[in-house]
Amino acid sequence: MRSSTNKISAVVLHTLKYRDTSVLVDAYTDLFGRQTYLVNGVRSAKNKAGMACFQALSLLDAVAYHRPKNDIQRLKEYYLSIPLQNLAFNVHKNAIAVFMGEVVYKTVREQEPNEQLFRFLRQSVLELENIEEGTANYHLYFLARLAAYLGFASGNDYKPEHTYFDISSGEFTIIRPKHELFFDAEQTALFGRLLKAEIADLPNIGLHHSQRSTFVNNILRFYEHHFDALSPICSWTVLGEVYA
Repeated sequence: MRSSTNKISAVVLHTLKYRDTSVLVDAYTDLFGRQTYLVNGVRSAKNKAGMACFQALSLLDAVAYHRPKNDIQRLKEYYLSIPLQNLAFNVHKNAIAVFMGEVVYKTVREQEPNEQLFRFLRQSVLELENIEEGTANYHLYFLARLAAYLGFASGNDYKPEHTYFDISSGEFTIIRPKHELFFDAEQTALFGRLLKAEIADLPNIGLHHSQRSTFVNNILRFYEHHFDALSPICSWTVLGEVYA
């Protein structure tokens, strides 16, 4: 089947060096969902600015060649739709961006458009770029909301009387589950708060490093329950060290 040429918008998730001057870029696109693109010559001496387009969570506008059923497509033209200065040069935000990109890279596989998910990812990138206070809580806020777009939102709304979040059933509950897959009372309350929070609320969620780490570990257990083959999120270790 012949390839088609399409103008796309994309959120970069992961980049891998390929041969001497090329890269393989995994991105989430508006028209084709999750895709892998071969980008030739981007690491050559003549294209020193090219790699700036393929950092974690870069927002691209591009022209892509797509051939149905191919595992790898090609980018013909590409440029940053919005330059992200803070994500590029702020150590904390960059570490969060890499982490968020890896989570999406390892959970989203569908090669079909999902407008709501694309808009959520793009908006999340812009929120992280622009947030001035509460940055240390942003990845928690992102993980809490992303689950709904992946198809496994909590089955009920959090209420103050809920003491546990049951990972297996995906519901907030008053009664302690008989298994070990659950959040304790503190973590359950935090999960409920994050689900109802707005971006402006994040500076007011006072947490120390161990509380954040525990929550991320718990929510990743929730993700793992729904993705049997989910491999470890390697960048979580780096992010933890940045905020330690």
